[in-house]
Amino acid sequence: MAEVTKDQTTAVTTGVTTGVATGRPADHHAWLNSLLWLLPVMALLLGLNIAGRDATLPWLLLCWLLISLVMLAGLWRRALSRRRAFLSAYLHPGSRWRWRLRGGPVMALRLWLQSAVLALVLLVAVVRLQQDLLWWLLGASLLVLVGLHRLLQRGLRPHIAPLYLPELSWRLTLAAQFMLMFAALAWLALFGDYPDFSDASLSQALWHEMARERAASPWLEALLQVAAGKDALVWWLGQQLLPGVGSPLLRLGAWLLLLAAEGLFVWAWLVFAAGAASLSSAPLPAFPRDVAGWTP
Repeated sequence: MAEVTKDQTTAVTTGVTTGVATGRPADHHAWLNSLLWLLPVMALLLGLNIAGRDATLPWLLLCWLLISLVMLAGLWRRALSRRRAFLSAYLHPGSRWRWRLRGGPVMALRLWLQSAVLALVLLVAVVRLQQDLLWWLLGASLLVLVGLHRLLQRGLRPHIAPLYLPELSWRLTLAAQFMLMFAALAWLALFGDYPDFSDASLSQALWHEMARERAASPWLEALLQVAAGKDALVWWLGQQLLPGVGSPLLRLGAWLLLLAAEGLFVWAWLVFAAGAASLSSAPLPAFPRDVAGWTP
């Protein structure tokens, strides 16, 4: 194993501290840079909302791939931060397992599969999104996301180990933002206008909503119909069971379905926005193999 000089150790430590601990871009406008990266995000989603139903399958696949890759960028960065903190805490600096467990194709594949599912959820939800108030809410959430992350990162820096600072700051940011957005969407859903299914059977409610969905791509149309069927099921349960009629287990299941439907969309949106914001951060330093005693 190569001998480590003082200059090499200083260079590695400095590079990691600069890339991981602070996560700052090269210039002094990190907050503005993050917002600029988020502008194409809103443009892509607005384009999907306007033209998604008329788009062909290749264009939809391209949009889905772009969304999943943006999500993967944020998830990969956070996963590397957690992995390097784990290795630094539990393995000796000279252990060969530090290199073997650094994070590779298996972790990347797992994160991409997660991103692919969330990207599909977000794409279908955005194509179906018709309420102008929700678009204003999504736009405002981007400003809150970037500002809250910068404030938390600045406040935690004197107290948290530099290696784990990026992950912890994003984890707290996403948790706080999730609760805010979830509460806002639940409030809007509580006072929204829905079809009257009080005298309809479940099959009638499902058919009524699913038959209204149309798209140029048969694959997208099928996904839109599945999403519409989910909405019809939630609305039907809300009008039939939630007021207090029916068994307690059915009422509990209805509430869980209502919460899961809102929460999955909010989480997919936040993972996408966080991934886009992370693109403005400095890249993580490479994991050197031949520097003994290196601390990530």
